[in-house]
Formats: sequence, C-alpha cells, structure tokens
Amino acid sequence: MQRALNRQFKADKKAAQEKMMQQEHERQEREDELRAMARKIRMKERERREKEREEWERQYSRHSRSPSPRYSREHSSSRR
Repeated sequence: MQRALNRQFKADKKAAQEKMMQQEHERQEREDELRAMARKIRMKERERREKEREEWERQYSRHSRSPSPRYSREHSSSRR
C-alpha cells in the first residue's frame, strides 16, 4: 500500500513539474511574441517619423533655397 502511494506521489510530483515547465515555456513564448510585436511597432513608428522628417525637410529646403519674391525686391531695393 505504501509503495503504491509513493509511486502515485512521485507521478503526481512529476506531472506537476511538467505542467509548470509547460506553463513557463508558454509564458516565454508569449513574452517573445510581445517583444517582437513591440519591436515591429517601434520600427513602424521610426519609419513614420523618418518619413515625416524627410517631408518636412523637403518642404523647408524648397522654401529656403529660393527666397520669396517679396524678400528679393526689398533686398534689392535697399541696396540701391
């Protein structure tokens, strides 16, 4: 009787340990998935900011390269 109880105890202990290991494995997988999703979101956010920055630079440089006609007239008339 005691032998049967010991076997059952060992089997239960082993099953509990395997269950804990499986749960830990699943937790790690979820954590890895979340990390990958966060990385993907950060990458998309970085790409969006880069695109906005490039667009801003394109617009800003377009305006700064060619001075406005008003400025040109004022500047040239003040030289005379």
